[in-house]
Amino acid sequence: MQLFSYEAYGLPPTGFDPNKTFVRSSLISTLILALVRAILALYCFTTIIVCYAWLAHNHSRTNLQDVNISSYTLITGSSGIGQSFSFFTYLTFWSLGFYFLFASIHTFFYWRRGTAWLYTWPRPLQLLHSFYYTTMTCFPFLVSVVFWGTMYSGPWSALGRFEQWINLSVHGLNSLFAITEIILPATKRAPWSHLSVLLVVLSLYLGLAYLTRWTGGFYVYEWMNPAHGWVSIVVHIVCYTGGIVTIFFLVQGAIWARAYLTGDARRDDVDGKMIKLADGSQFSLASTLKTEVSVEVSRV
Repeated sequence: MQLFSYEAYGLPPTGFDPNKTFVRSSLISTLILALVRAILALYCFTTIIVCYAWLAHNHSRTNLQDVNISSYTLITGSSGIGQSFSFFTYLTFWSLGFYFLFASIHTFFYWRRGTAWLYTWPRPLQLLHSFYYTTMTCFPFLVSVVFWGTMYSGPWSALGRFEQWINLSVHGLNSLFAITEIILPATKRAPWSHLSVLLVVLSLYLGLAYLTRWTGGFYVYEWMNPAHGWVSIVVHIVCYTGGIVTIFFLVQGAIWARAYLTGDARRDDVDGKMIKLADGSQFSLASTLKTEVSVEVSRV
C-alpha cells in the first residue's frame, strides 16, 4: 500500500464505505439520524445568523486571558462579523453547520432510496467527506478545551444573556454535536493517516491567522503576538499539536468502543478481509458472503 494512495487514507479497493456507515446507525433509525443531523445544521446556521444580527447593532464583551497573559476584555461589534471568519472557533462552527447539512441530505436520500449521492461521487470527493467527518469529530473538542481551559477568565455572571448563549453554543454545544457524530452513526475508526490531515489543517490555519494580521491589522488570538515572546508562540503551537493528537486518539477509542458494543466492529472485520488469488487479483470476503446469501434466498 502506497503512502499517498486512496487506500492509505481509508478508501479500499472494495469501494467507498461498503456498509453505508456514514448514513446509517445501529442505535436509531435512518430517518431519526437524518432528522437529528438536520436539526443540528439548522441550529448552527440559526446561531450564526442571530449572532451576526445582534453584533450589527450591539457590542459583546468577553473577559479573556492566557497562560502567560493577564486578563483583558475583548469587545466585539459589527466589525467582528467579518473578523469572525479568521477565528478558528467560528470556522469550526460554520464547518459543523455545513457538515450536518450535507450529512442530513445524504442520510435522507439513503432512507428514501436505499442509496445516497455520497456513494456516486468521484473518489476524491468521497475521500474529502471522510476527512470532513474526522475533522468535525476532533476540532470541536480542541475549541472547547482551549477556550474553557486556558482563555476564558470570567466571571460568568458579568456576561449578558447573549454573551452567555453564544459562548455556550460555539464553545460548548459544538463538542456535544461532535459527540453525536461519534455515537449515533455506524462509522468506523478513521485511518491513522487522518491525523496528518488534522495537523495540516492546523498548520494552514496558523498561516491564515498571520495573514489576517498582515491584511486586517489584528492578531486573532493574543498569544500569536510576538510582543509576548517567540518562546510563548512555539509553546502554544506545540501544546495545541499535542492536544489534537490526544483528541484524535481519544475519538478513535470512543468510536471503537461504540462499534464494539453495537456489533459494528465484527461486521467491519468481515468486510475488511480480502482474499488474494494466485494471479494477484483480490476480492472481498464480505461480498462473497452477501452473494451466497442472495443465492440461497433465491433458491428458497
